Amino acid sequence: MDAGAGTEGLDLSGAMVPDLIGHATRRFPDKPAVDLDGTTLTFAEVSDRASRFAAVLRARGIAPGRRVATLMLNELEWLEIRVGAQRAGVILVPLNYRLAEAELAAMLEDCEPDLLVAGPEFAELGARMPVPALLRIGAPASEGPESYGASTAAATPLPAPSGFAPEAICQISYTSGTTGRPKGVMLSNRAVHAGTIAMGHELGAHPYATFLAVTPLFHIGSQVGTSCTYLGGTLVQSRRFDPAEFVETLGRTRATHCQLVPAMAQMVLDRWDERAGGSLQRILYGAAPMAPALLREALATWGCEFVNGYGSTESTGISALAPHEHDPDRLPHLLGSVGRSFALSVPRLVDEEDRDVGPGEIGEVLARSPAMMSGYWRNPDATAEALRGGFMHTGDLGYRDEQGYLYLVDRRNDKIVTGGENVFPSEVEHVIGEHPAVREAGVIGVPDRTWGEAVAAVVVVGDDGAVSADELAAHCRARLAGYKVPKQIRFVSGELPRTPTGKLLRRELRRTWPSDGG
Repeated sequence: MDAGAGTEGLDLSGAMVPDLIGHATRRFPDKPAVDLDGTTLTFAEVSDRASRFAAVLRARGIAPGRRVATLMLNELEWLEIRVGAQRAGVILVPLNYRLAEAELAAMLEDCEPDLLVAGPEFAELGARMPVPALLRIGAPASEGPESYGASTAAATPLPAPSGFAPEAICQISYTSGTTGRPKGVMLSNRAVHAGTIAMGHELGAHPYATFLAVTPLFHIGSQVGTSCTYLGGTLVQSRRFDPAEFVETLGRTRATHCQLVPAMAQMVLDRWDERAGGSLQRILYGAAPMAPALLREALATWGCEFVNGYGSTESTGISALAPHEHDPDRLPHLLGSVGRSFALSVPRLVDEEDRDVGPGEIGEVLARSPAMMSGYWRNPDATAEALRGGFMHTGDLGYRDEQGYLYLVDRRNDKIVTGGENVFPSEVEHVIGEHPAVREAGVIGVPDRTWGEAVAAVVVVGDDGAVSADELAAHCRARLAGYKVPKQIRFVSGELPRTPTGKLLRRELRRTWPSDGG
């Protein structure tokens, strides 16, 4: 059945994938589905608006299988656009608004969308993008066909399908480009649905949950909030993360669940107000380990559960460290782990010949699940390489202990080979970060005439800290083998470059490292 067809003649015995909000709309039509700054929409309203957006796409002649891109902050319209595109059988392409104009243009030229939906901050930028048509959120009705609000309000809702073809592509999410040029990850209806169910399981989602979304919703991992709305919970959105606003919104909405990277959790704790209350039940985090000291402070302040989720755009969840495994006093070593299997996922660790490795041996992380990608958009060679043997090859390196807990050591392409010895940057970064004066550090390999590559570090010092390069080197030498100690250390101000989910962009550190090695 065509993903955009109506309900007539639908064979209900088929393995169709259900609507992302269909169950909640039938069960809780008058319950708040989304909330932005106190403006709320019920499930019935979101469903109606989604069907109107689907009708707008059809009226514009955008056929099933064609693409529609979005460039926006966490707008109130996010969920209805996602659901409406699926109802029309159109492939949604959420773009990273933090990218440079040239990077965005390259992605749009790659996926060739028929329409770009732009938020208020990106209307001018959207008008310069290589797309045939623009629909602007927040534009007045006088803007006519460019006004999202006017266009959807005037449309006759498209009948919502009772299900969708499982293997039909419904989303293309571009990778963060941590190892090179971003690739378009094709996600099927089955993959999106399975990912929603799996993330909901790990999050502990339930119909009465309120998820506070502060990470960018264009990212696949940040769409974990949909696992709450899928069951009937409420999605409370902040257009972008602000720690003071987080505290205020938490107090107003009594949110029960959220997603934070550790650095964000620390910023919230630094601005904590007891009047925000103790409504939090579970926090999902990732991108970096949770330091024992930070976890202790968070547990004492919020009293909630924590889950460390590890995954990728291509495979959604791969492994998770469960709430009962977050014990900084009894199980401190586990806080460096990303846990064991994620719901629905089958992870493996293999050598360069794709043979499974034993406990303690470093190998590449592979994963297989119904939430796995169908492939890379218009890139069959990269698809065949990544999905060989039926498993997604992540490019991440790690090892398992005797109990099966997975520990990541680095990206395969980030490994430093110095004098024939392998150095994994994350290990060195962890040691540098233990120095009390250091806020954060990034470690890379730089060309060296003697050793081939030399270990180099880019360090941000805390507001109240002071340390020299020699002192840091001595600190590392006391804890690491000599060949792992940085031979060059640069101090910088501000923050190190990261992806929207908090992953360090070492390629940016390499790109900006002085050519003279200074």
